[in-house]
Amino acid sequence: MAFFKRGSKPSGHRPSDDEVRAAAAALNAGDQGPADRLVAESGDYSQETAMRVLSMSVEV
Repeated sequence: MAFFKRGSKPSGHRPSDDEVRAAAAALNAGDQGPADRLVAESGDYSQETAMRVLSMSVEV
């Protein structure tokens, strides 16, 4: 018996680093729309995508 058996393949689109970087740049400029659209298109990867956008939007 497997504890972490996933019955089906996750649905959605896992965005590339370039897509995430563009959404993060728009978020830094005050435009939340591209990040929202990217997260909405991500399907099962939406939480991961949101965290990637937020982490890339941090300006050091």
